[in-house]
Amino acid sequence: MQSRFLKVSAVTLSLLLTACSTPIKNVIVNPELLATNNNAYQQKQAQISFTDLRRANHVVQVLRTNEAAELYSPQEPLVSIINSALSAGFKANGLQLQPLAANQFEIIIDNALISVQQELVKYKAHNEIQIRVIAKNGQKTLTKTFKITGNSNGPFKADIAVLERDFNQQLTKLLTQITQNKELQQFIN
Repeated sequence: MQSRFLKVSAVTLSLLLTACSTPIKNVIVNPELLATNNNAYQQKQAQISFTDLRRANHVVQVLRTNEAAELYSPQEPLVSIINSALSAGFKANGLQLQPLAANQFEIIIDNALISVQQELVKYKAHNEIQIRVIAKNGQKTLTKTFKITGNSNGPFKADIAVLERDFNQQLTKLLTQITQNKELQQFIN
């Protein structure tokens, strides 16, 4: 009896593991920060580093009852995409990025995910992007958390192109908040 239970458990576990391993699909993540050229950093220098603390690489997950999740990842690592966008945004605001500068920005990606609960004739989507910025100016440290969330729902099936567009718009808004944050601008010597 116990051996039969172990065999059934082993088969069930292997089915669950293979069912959860669907191929990962891609979405286009391309935040477009508006170049403000406001010279807020007035030719100050800083070094910048990036860390991705998310548990998984995907940015969209579509969940259905009793089915494997559909996962959508960016075409390149999210940390690279954010690095390019923020670096350009800081430079547009007058910050000179130098590897040995006394001022430092550490950018930490804590969360970036749209989670869709897909039902038979409707869906609900919840998204959250959270990025921490740790700024150091030699004597002091300033930590700021930037977060944006949203919910959407609709009939039928969630449209991945619409979710992709919403993610890009929210990521752009969040990164713009970081590059134009007055407290960060004043903190850098």
